[in-house]
Amino acid sequence: MILIVCTASTIDSYEKSTSYVENGFTNSLKNTKESIREFNSIPGIQQYQAFAGINAGYGFFAPNVASSYILKVSIYDKNKNLVKESYFPPFKSKEGLNRYHTLLGYFQDRLTILENKLQKKKSTQFNESDKYGEFLDIFIKSIGRYYYKEYNPENYNVSCTLYLHHHPLMEEIKTANKNKPVLIKLLDIDAKPLKKN
Repeated sequence: MILIVCTASTIDSYEKSTSYVENGFTNSLKNTKESIREFNSIPGIQQYQAFAGINAGYGFFAPNVASSYILKVSIYDKNKNLVKESYFPPFKSKEGLNRYHTLLGYFQDRLTILENKLQKKKSTQFNESDKYGEFLDIFIKSIGRYYYKEYNPENYNVSCTLYLHHHPLMEEIKTANKNKPVLIKLLDIDAKPLKKN
């Protein structure tokens, strides 16, 4: 059972990687993943995997550390002077912080949408569509708008910047002696609320 979950999660990770290219081999991988999905839909199988804790996926055993996403919230006054910068909303519980980190994981799809735009590639999948990108951006705006409880929108402007916190690949560490992660800016979003008429 663990082998089945590992196979599905490995194929899924490969499909989302930048080295993915459609060809006969990758088509057979898609067929394998579809067969696994059908197997998992048999009554009792999915429940057993969840109960036994083996359906979590095992992509994290790859040799390279996965990149993560960081959201920076910047507050500016009327003269565009930086008043405050924050990387975490002021959560009152550890559960809130954990949910926030889970939410940031969804922005892997936002990166895919940006890559598709740059490559002028069209996708039929909803999670790679502009609509889904707009949906994810609403999360960012709502986080930024939280700060307007403390900072009046008449006098302040809240800007949200999404970064990819990219760790160097193992090969880069060995050959180029790069051992520090870098922040790659993906997008800036103005969180200013719409004026009510």
